[in-house]
Amino acid sequence: MAGTSVDTSVEPEEKSHVAQLFGRDSAYLAIWAVQLLCAALLTPILTRVLGAEQFGAVTSANAVMQIIFILAGFGLQEAVQREHSGHDNLLGARRLIGFGLLAGAALTFTGWATVGLWSGPLGLADSLGTVKLAVIWAGLSAVTNVSLGLLRSQDRLAAFAVVGLMQSVVAEAVSLGLSKAIAPTANNFIWGQTIAQGLALLIALVLIPPAFVRPRDVEFIGRSLLFALPLVPSTLATFVLTSSDRLVVESALGSAEVARYQVAYNVAGMPMLLLSVLSSAWMPRFFSIEEEGQRGAVLRDSRDALSRLMVPVILGFGFGAPLVLRVWAPAEYRPDDLQVLVSVVLVTVVPFAAQLAVTRTLMTYGRTGSIALANFLGAIVNLGLNLLLIPHFGLMGSAIATLIAYIMVWLFLAWAGRDVSPGRAPISLLLQMVGACAIALIAATVPESLPVLAGRVILGIATVGWFVMIFRQISKTPVHEPSVVEESVEVPMLTEVTTFSARVPVRVPAIGRATVKRPARLEETARIYYGGRYI
Repeated sequence: MAGTSVDTSVEPEEKSHVAQLFGRDSAYLAIWAVQLLCAALLTPILTRVLGAEQFGAVTSANAVMQIIFILAGFGLQEAVQREHSGHDNLLGARRLIGFGLLAGAALTFTGWATVGLWSGPLGLADSLGTVKLAVIWAGLSAVTNVSLGLLRSQDRLAAFAVVGLMQSVVAEAVSLGLSKAIAPTANNFIWGQTIAQGLALLIALVLIPPAFVRPRDVEFIGRSLLFALPLVPSTLATFVLTSSDRLVVESALGSAEVARYQVAYNVAGMPMLLLSVLSSAWMPRFFSIEEEGQRGAVLRDSRDALSRLMVPVILGFGFGAPLVLRVWAPAEYRPDDLQVLVSVVLVTVVPFAAQLAVTRTLMTYGRTGSIALANFLGAIVNLGLNLLLIPHFGLMGSAIATLIAYIMVWLFLAWAGRDVSPGRAPISLLLQMVGACAIALIAATVPESLPVLAGRVILGIATVGWFVMIFRQISKTPVHEPSVVEESVEVPMLTEVTTFSARVPVRVPAIGRATVKRPARLEETARIYYGGRYI
């Protein structure tokens, strides 16, 4: 060994992985947020254009669409991102899109051809035409979603936006236009969705042409499906977890209470919805980080940064929810009586975010089976607790059941991923989140008056400023290239002596000592490398 020297001249990058997660990567969240906002704003218009009966038919068709969409997607969006970002295999990702196109078409045709068999038990026998259109809409959407996964992985923001807005904003406009121009029926509305979704798929396939799947690719497809298929029951279980409470409330308390519960969930559940979309948008970056230690650090730091942002979010929603309820819900919904319910739904975001953080970690290690099992158990727990609590506690029982179910999902996932955990969150951060939840719950019990409403407005604005300040700090956090240790090894090779230098990364934390991780068996590595090539 000739010697060891440490290069302490560190060149800063523009931004760290965490900063990019909250910067460029979060731009995809904005596109999804536009789609969600468009759907939310369209709802009151549709209820007036279509009428109660036709709007109900649209709601039922949309439920069918969501289930077929999950099945026809085969969990391939994440598999495509993992293949491209994690394995740097663009051709393999395109082959998965080609496979998804064939498999999605086969499942969609099967669903379409058998509508008559399963629509009756679901109470949809009177709207077969609309349901068949919904099945086609779902199949087109599923394949489009797989293609969007690769566009996101390639960081093609403009192309992603074109396809995403075509299947959402444009689709809503076309559907509403057909309903106004021809007839205000559910069938015309779903036709508009299907036409726009077909155009979105066509654009996606032009932007990313799928590759043919050859017989020799069977092993590759099988390996990808081992990762992807467990995500199908996982997503279905999540769908059940988030919707079964409405069904139990409908059965036990009636349609009016379902409407009140839905309004409360629409207000307080928005952070959970955005977190779910954000987590999906982040996955390509996690897949792309090859070094296990660095990936764990990014998973941990991004989780903690997101938790820092959640503190003002919880407080802001806690202070502002009563104001939003007054605007969102008519007087017959009794919004004042929903404030405590909204606060319970709101604090559910804490275990929800925790289980998403563990899910991201398990996903990067390919352990999708554990994710599926946890969500399945969560759905069972949620359904059972709803049946048990709603008859005694009404809507509050449903909110508590969902809170407990998400805590159970988080605990199970944390146990399943204990061997790959990137580390625990700081105690101070956990205390901040607990304090924010406590304040939100207390704020919901304060009697309303003009001074209280004014205080809510002031505190709500303050939390927005706090959120912006934290976000700017995170998005501008620089990263330093790790220091490098050069170890020179003199290796006799033939009749000459060759010096081999290995660049060894050193992680320099913000606080603490720098540590050098010397590669194992450096000399052996040196012996097989000579003249710029391995021999």
